[in-house]
Amino acid sequence: MDADRPQVEKPSRTFDSAYSFSFSIAVGLALFIAGLIISLSFGTENATGLIFGIPLLIAGLVVPLIMMRDLFTKGEIKDECPYCGVPIKTSSGTLRLECPSCGGVSVVRDMKLQPIERR
Repeated sequence: MDADRPQVEKPSRTFDSAYSFSFSIAVGLALFIAGLIISLSFGTENATGLIFGIPLLIAGLVVPLIMMRDLFTKGEIKDECPYCGVPIKTSSGTLRLECPSCGGVSVVRDMKLQPIERR
């Protein structure tokens, strides 16, 4: 290794849409199973099992939808090409975009068009 080279920090992982989707499904499944177990175990003898179990069942169905609400919305981006300045209109779901004017390839980050970093 070269001692003169500065050490570059690696970007840390973010809680992006793939992680949030999996996490919300896991939370919903855990709540649903807990509600099912409580309802079936304690609900046959008295009502306290149903009082706690049924809300957990409903929460297991509703909580993932609330946690994933950002995944269901698509934003519209109106920005200029970072290479030539031509106005471009696209959605936030776009990963890479080729400018129709200059052919420059850019990516969408933080609802803005950014030039691709060459390495």
